[in-house]
Amino acid sequence: MSLETVHQTRRFTVDEVMAMVASGILAEDEPLELLRGELVVVRPQGPPHATATSRMARTLYRAYAPPTLVREAKPLAVSDDSLPEPDFSIVEGDEDTFFERHPRGDEAVLVIEVSYTSQQADHDKAAIYASAMVPVYWLLDLKARRLEVHSEPEADGRYGVVRLLHESDEVELPRTRVRLRVGDLLR
Repeated sequence: MSLETVHQTRRFTVDEVMAMVASGILAEDEPLELLRGELVVVRPQGPPHATATSRMARTLYRAYAPPTLVREAKPLAVSDDSLPEPDFSIVEGDEDTFFERHPRGDEAVLVIEVSYTSQQADHDKAAIYASAMVPVYWLLDLKARRLEVHSEPEADGRYGVVRLLHESDEVELPRTRVRLRVGDLLR
């Protein structure tokens, strides 16, 4: 008998996971993300990831002001079976807008994942974000020393445009006039 016939998995919906949080089955701060119905354990951050996200946070808080909101490692409602917690999501609205619900993908201006050891998972999330119509998705790859800029989401879960930017390249933060050198994000 193969392991496949013995081992079955149970997929969850966002509503089921939120009910588990509300009832105390899952802790609100438990390091989990719901991705395509599966609860995925989020790895602890190492120093390179923590440093890069701290640097990125300062940049984003300076660049964005109301009516946009910078959210760090907070859920983004993208589908009935996915509730990722990107490193950053810049969304239209304020704290009061999202007091009783998480922002949707189509309310995002920009979603950013910083990768040091999670490149494959963060690449896989691109399809989730594109399906949710997140207009721009950045994957800052610390090991490859580049920024992937995904834009023009398509309903089939792909981005129509993917640009690979290297250390000497510049990128503009969406809906701002702020230009950043990729190397400064990677330092």
